Amino acid sequence: MALDDLQQPNIGTPDFARGASTTQRKLYAILTTVGFALFWVCGLFAVASLVSGGPMGWSMPALSAAGLAIGIFGRRKVEGR
Repeated sequence: MALDDLQQPNIGTPDFARGASTTQRKLYAILTTVGFALFWVCGLFAVASLVSGGPMGWSMPALSAAGLAIGIFGRRKVEGR
């Protein structure tokens, strides 16, 4: 594959030019980002407490699961499903 094949210009019209980028879609994108961030941060703390043998409360696994659910919900809304 030549470099010219990789450097093709963008084909088509972007979402914002077609009017597909609405305020609601942007808010769902922010919700998706916050949900997945919550999932990864709380999941990291839950795994760290399991590995170190320290005490773990109910909040970290619960918030991790809630963040995953929120992230998946927001992602599906952004994709239009």
